[in-house]
Amino acid sequence: MLILSAKASLDDRIKGLQNGGDDYLVKPFAFTELLARLQALIRRANRITEPTTLTVGSLTIDLIRRKVKRSGQNIELQPLEFALLEYLMRNTGRVVSKTMIMEHVWDYNFDPQTNVVEVRICRLRDKIDRGHNDKLIHTVRGLGYVLEEKV
Repeated sequence: MLILSAKASLDDRIKGLQNGGDDYLVKPFAFTELLARLQALIRRANRITEPTTLTVGSLTIDLIRRKVKRSGQNIELQPLEFALLEYLMRNTGRVVSKTMIMEHVWDYNFDPQTNVVEVRICRLRDKIDRGHNDKLIHTVRGLGYVLEEKV
């Protein structure tokens, strides 16, 4: 059971958890945090473990240590770049729109006037694909971006 409450004091949270709650989330909250907490509760209930690493071709991301490697070489990423790469890797082979990226990585609605997604994708491409013949991050014109290994 996930308790959603406006009561934010420590005593309220402890009381909620002691009375049977598995988690406690104080309002207001980000919808993505609610989804993450629900997924965690489902995993625990089903005893399903999430992968700790994601791999696409020669690119590996360690979700626990927050490390990225391509062909054995460490790649330093800023926190938002890491979140963007993780989102793309969790959706490998699927086209993700700018709106989807804004909602999942930045946690806010898409503003068509901003170029923040393009800028971050460009920086991420520079770090991930530079020096490699096999590019992993691709633009799908008019739709968005896809991370996949082209065979």
